[in-house]
Amino acid sequence: MTTDSITLEALTLILRLLNSPAPTIAGSLLFEEFPSVAYELVNRLFLTPTGCLGYLTHGHQGFADLTWCSETRRHRYFSSSAGWVSVSAEEIHRYTVDVDRLLLWLQSFFSIGAHHRVTPLLDDWLWHLGAARIRGYRVNLYFVRSLDTTERLLSVMKELRKESARAPAIVVSTSSKLPTGIDMPQDIALVSLDRLLSRTGDCCVLDELSVLSILQGYSEASESEGGIGLRFSTDFRRVRWDGQWYTLTKKQSAVMEALYREGGRAHKDLLRAAAETNEELHRVMRNKVDGKWILHPLWNTLIKKEGNGYYFFDGN
Repeated sequence: MTTDSITLEALTLILRLLNSPAPTIAGSLLFEEFPSVAYELVNRLFLTPTGCLGYLTHGHQGFADLTWCSETRRHRYFSSSAGWVSVSAEEIHRYTVDVDRLLLWLQSFFSIGAHHRVTPLLDDWLWHLGAARIRGYRVNLYFVRSLDTTERLLSVMKELRKESARAPAIVVSTSSKLPTGIDMPQDIALVSLDRLLSRTGDCCVLDELSVLSILQGYSEASESEGGIGLRFSTDFRRVRWDGQWYTLTKKQSAVMEALYREGGRAHKDLLRAAAETNEELHRVMRNKVDGKWILHPLWNTLIKKEGNGYYFFDGN
């Protein structure tokens, strides 16, 4: 594991704690229930001790009060069956998620330049991480804790509307359950962080293809849903790009869909086969207006030639 990496299991626990009202966990619970990640999070300073417990849960007998033993220099509690039982310092500490440490890690995770400073927008709830370039797209990244109350959601949406000048942007949330039916500002997408995670060995890494699908707006539902900058209707007959909607013919939509299915880059032979035509692509991407053939406005703007017969989406 490199200095900047973290296991997926450890990050999952952090997100779980941040989704709770208070992002804290008792040491006894941390080391007993999550032994595989406890030392990783504590040693990496993602969890820091913030005070001590005055008691421990003691089996089915309820709570056991802790007392300090000067001889052993450890805390202990009395058990009717075992007598005095000493406990380690780790067990009695209360640990809290170090949000500042997590935010710095997120900047590194998204390859955000060191010149970007994390900006808090809502105290302890919403932050601007900075801008990153992912697969050729420049995108601003935000981090938000769970949006589990209407009041909090409204506050976050109000702040995001102020941030609309920084679009395109992705707001990553700690929660895997996001509110539905909300009117996000144009070209700002809200997505759970776990959707953007992949695994390499024990470590979690950024799934750039998932980010790319959001930035290019690959929609599986309807034209009103999708992502940033580039969006499609389900039949690919309508395309939203750079703030405008465009209509395509049947052959043009087949070209667009094939290009999308290939990840935004494809050879002309594949695209012509998808459109079931032998015409050159520049002829397919024409419309007849007032009796004259003119190139579709998306040709040489959104769809560009790369060389060797390849075409690609230029969604920057």
